[in-house]
Amino acid sequence: MMTYPDYVNNMQTTYSKLYSSPGSMAQQYADMLQGRTSSTTSKSECSCHECQDCGCDCSCHIHCADAVEYVRCGEVRQIPITFENDTRRDRNVVLTLGTFATASGREMGWQPSLSDTTFTLPACGEKTVLLMVPVQCGNSDPAGDNPNAPGKTGQVDTCTVAYATLRAEGYRVRPLVIAVAILPNYCRSHRVDCSADCCC
Repeated sequence: MMTYPDYVNNMQTTYSKLYSSPGSMAQQYADMLQGRTSSTTSKSECSCHECQDCGCDCSCHIHCADAVEYVRCGEVRQIPITFENDTRRDRNVVLTLGTFATASGREMGWQPSLSDTTFTLPACGEKTVLLMVPVQCGNSDPAGDNPNAPGKTGQVDTCTVAYATLRAEGYRVRPLVIAVAILPNYCRSHRVDCSADCCC
């Protein structure tokens, strides 16, 4: 066990090195972070059952978004969006929804819809609109069929994120970016352990 004099001596030595050669200390710190990153990277090479706890296929890299929804292939996700009017005059609002696409620009081919596209937002009131997103993943088809056609829900091997922009004319707000993150089925699944008493 370290004694108090040893602790004080170590602290003095550390501060002395820091002020005499800060570049060297910074390099040591960078090396330490690099080692930690390397260990994290190696941990990501894990089995499917471990994906919930490490950074493999279940990790979703989401860019700037105002709303994020985690979904599965085949879902029809309803996303409620509430518009608030904090002024004393009614506002006529027109909503326009862009196409869902990945960060690289690949369009998903979904057919999302809004419960209302035009409405009057009352003074000091609010309005909730439902954005309905049918999440169809599909797999690459050598025959050239549309992998996102209705009925072809498919699966994804890694987390896939699609973005769409919602614009509201007549309402003083910047366009909203909505992200839909599609998880593989094994990610965050409810696991049921089978003990020796119930199966063999």
